[in-house]
Amino acid sequence: MSSRVSRKGKPARASATGEPVTRKKAKLAVDDDGPEVSVVEGPVGRETLALIADLARPMRDEQSTLDYGDRIENAPGAKTPSRAPIAAPRPNKAELAVFEMITFVVQGADVATLASEAQRRRFVAEHLIRRLPVKNLDQVERVDVTPWTVQDTVVVRVWCKG
Repeated sequence: MSSRVSRKGKPARASATGEPVTRKKAKLAVDDDGPEVSVVEGPVGRETLALIADLARPMRDEQSTLDYGDRIENAPGAKTPSRAPIAAPRPNKAELAVFEMITFVVQGADVATLASEAQRRRFVAEHLIRRLPVKNLDQVERVDVTPWTVQDTVVVRVWCKG
């Protein structure tokens, strides 16, 4: 949607593509000397797209800054002396755990019946175990249940050990 302001006597320009447009005129008082405002509903014009593209660019170039941590002494709640946080050591490849997550959408399920981990595991054992890439429930690490946007529908995510 775009809007244009025109002086009385000059109609607002039509769509550049020639498509029919809907016009709505404001009701004016008899002695009103202000500009006439017309709202035109139609495809967005070049000027509007250029303005959006101009506003989407960053206002200034990205700048690199120094990491001061918590060393600003007059900042409220600052603790002195302070040290920058030490990065956590990265785990070795041997320490990585890899899971296969299988997602199911279940309709007609009441979320309350899947509230505990034991109830979720029982549900997986009764309804989903044949569709999993693992042979038994001991290879299932965890079961997540999330309510979905459709009524009486949940998303069940089963984490299987590799």
